[in-house]
Amino acid sequence: MPPPLFGLDIAGEPLILRQKEAVMLNISLLALTLWGDVLVQPFRIAEAEPGHHQGCVRAAMAPDGHFAVAWVDSLQPHGASLELDLYIRFFDRDGNPLTDAYKITKMADTNRIYWPCLEMDTAGNVVLVCEEEDRARFDDLDNHYIRFQRFAPDGSPVGSAQTLVPQREIHGSRPIGLSLANSDEFAIAWCAPSTLGYGAWVQRFNREGYPKDKAFLAHDDFGTSVYFKHPQVALKNDAGDLAVTWYEFDSTYPRFQVFDAADESILPWEPMGHLVNEDKSGGSRVEAYWLDNDRFVFFWIDYVWPWHIAGRVFADRGLTRYPIRRLVHDSLALTWPDPVGRFAVAVSSDERFAETHTRSYTDRPDTSDPSKLRWWDHGVGILGYIQDNEPIRRTNLFEYTPPWGADTINSIINNWPHVQFPAVGVCDDRIVWVYSRFNTDTIFEAFAMITDWDMGVGVAESSPKIVSPIQLSASLNQLSYNLPGQASLTLYSADGRRVLTETIQGKGTWTPSPPSSQPSSHLPSGVYFARVKNNSASARAKVVILH
Repeated sequence: MPPPLFGLDIAGEPLILRQKEAVMLNISLLALTLWGDVLVQPFRIAEAEPGHHQGCVRAAMAPDGHFAVAWVDSLQPHGASLELDLYIRFFDRDGNPLTDAYKITKMADTNRIYWPCLEMDTAGNVVLVCEEEDRARFDDLDNHYIRFQRFAPDGSPVGSAQTLVPQREIHGSRPIGLSLANSDEFAIAWCAPSTLGYGAWVQRFNREGYPKDKAFLAHDDFGTSVYFKHPQVALKNDAGDLAVTWYEFDSTYPRFQVFDAADESILPWEPMGHLVNEDKSGGSRVEAYWLDNDRFVFFWIDYVWPWHIAGRVFADRGLTRYPIRRLVHDSLALTWPDPVGRFAVAVSSDERFAETHTRSYTDRPDTSDPSKLRWWDHGVGILGYIQDNEPIRRTNLFEYTPPWGADTINSIINNWPHVQFPAVGVCDDRIVWVYSRFNTDTIFEAFAMITDWDMGVGVAESSPKIVSPIQLSASLNQLSYNLPGQASLTLYSADGRRVLTETIQGKGTWTPSPPSSQPSSHLPSGVYFARVKNNSASARAKVVILH
């Protein structure tokens, strides 16, 4: 096995990488072809001050398609950690700015920012949480805080930033978890000292940031004998159930527990938590999402060789487990050995998901000096859906960042590869991909790109292509279909509203009602998105209506 290689993120934190060789014969052979629609070409999320980097990006999208992007701004001469600030900006569904970039107020200008978390509810309310380190007390282990800022749907800040978890209760520089429900409540999870060791702690807050319960451990207290890290949390909208995940450092096992609204365990109590994979394979930080009131889905990097993104659905509030599905193996995802879990997933309300991570290419163009390594990165992703309580991958890997060109910069500077990780946000008719890449001055600049769900196949892999038995063909003012049995046809307007639902069957053609029909059934001219679904399959198409 090749030796480990270490790199730095924008905050100067080490990334555990695995060195591989990828001989670049012709980069165009590996480039993505998008056969779907790129709705908005890549654009800068904000201008930065000269010499400042934009990284640690996060994204969240509302059902109507407007979205928020958060990022860390850093004056960083590659390896230092200077002037780390957290910003957020809001955009409409077409990528037009709704606000200026807003700088989150820190407790002190010299403090550092770690692991921002961004969540948006269905009404567009936003909660932004991060960990803040007091640099004036750098030698003190108890110098970390969890900070919180709330925003209204129009992007305006509500109140000022405040502290949720004070000092002496946080094991710093580690991922924290955040989940925002539609019930005026959010929950956070963090790694902190228990009696003697470290544990996964959880606490609920109302939308104003006031505690709704006391912080509690998601497992038994093992003192210093067990080391848990990287906790994440998913809060259910209606009943208030919590799914909590964490990573056992010594064994590399990802674990979880589920709690009801009274913070009582729903599953039979396991002192160390339940294994995400009962086969006891290692894994990374786990991302968790509720699908409805009974089911949730986990995504993680599974360390069964070859390492891969895995997904698993749980039903009956965690009591029923469905099979684990391998979703994607990427031999160029050189940062996957890092248990922090360098990937991001977003799940839509109709149970589709988008996953993104960074793949890294390397070569040695200077044959006279083989020690000189060139390294460059791409944001890549897959799309999938939940079917029969299993996550199914619909596409192969695709790269959505610009291909190798004259402006591509070597990411290895001062013998360190500098890698940024992308983010993704979704609604039922569009996706925002957010990534950061070097400019020609070796400054990280953050970009966003908006697409629909019809993404291309991209780099060929061994997984079979899944073909829906529902066949759709759209043309002006009509949608032709051919399907087994009955199915529901749902039309959505361009702003994401459901405007029509009908039952169709067999082979036929749907056409809109004429303008002379009842006003309640008339659809005005415009672009609509059709979804046809039955018990076993679904298909989508874009329909243009012109009167």
